[in-house]
Amino acid sequence: MTNEVASKVFFIPEAELQGRFSIIRLKHPKSNSAVLCALDSSNKLYEVIHFKEEFSSWFVENSVIQDGRIFLMTIVDPLFFILPYVNKDGKFCPLEDLLVDENFPDIHYLSKCCSTDELLNVFESKDAVGYKVFCYNNTKTLHWLQKKVDYASSCLKSNDINITDGSKAASLQTDDDKENPEVLQNYACHLISDYLSKEHSIDLFKSLGLQLKLEKPISEDLEGKSKKQNTCESPTDDYSKKYLVSSAQEKQKAKLSAAQKQLLKVDKKGMKTISSFFLKK
Repeated sequence: MTNEVASKVFFIPEAELQGRFSIIRLKHPKSNSAVLCALDSSNKLYEVIHFKEEFSSWFVENSVIQDGRIFLMTIVDPLFFILPYVNKDGKFCPLEDLLVDENFPDIHYLSKCCSTDELLNVFESKDAVGYKVFCYNNTKTLHWLQKKVDYASSCLKSNDINITDGSKAASLQTDDDKENPEVLQNYACHLISDYLSKEHSIDLFKSLGLQLKLEKPISEDLEGKSKKQNTCESPTDDYSKKYLVSSAQEKQKAKLSAAQKQLLKVDKKGMKTISSFFLKK
């Protein structure tokens, strides 16, 4: 799909080609940074992911689109984006009151993305004065996340997706590499944790008896890079000059004739140089 105004190229599911989408800006549940998402006419949520090579553009019919990025739209469960806003004080309140963020005002659209049954995967619910109110339930949330891990693990197995070291050829993998339930579960759990806060990730891995590989804090990462940049890892001496001098000397020796070589062997002690005859008296 191309847009002459925005000049972007999107890849979307074929079944949604005739649909209408609204682009919204949400907070990523793990990084807290801004992420683009899209809502279709039925309030189904998609995450917009883009990929770009250093030098790229698109040729579409008789025109050139300078922005060579590939935009992909993938369906995502809106509950992942709702979790950062849950109220953990044990109080019941309407969902609309939870989904308020002055930095990401589009979050209120998600109140229409989930049915009551879907919301009950992470909330307790009750009716209050004609309103449906919700309260976060950690036990339900962990059970829901565990089902997500099980489903992701089964998809990895059924689609024969290689999750081992990329340097290992698929034809050389053993059945243990491909179908080890613990390996698949661990990998699937890390996939799900890419959409979870650190707190939720730790709880999920702990509930499954797995170990979470925590990333280094950004400050430590930057400090490490700074030290590496300020450290000179190559020799400071210019060995090329010595090499050039020795090479010139070798070439000069190679060009000497036999008579010149004999002359170099003569004892020159006590002899005057030619330049001494031209000195002023």
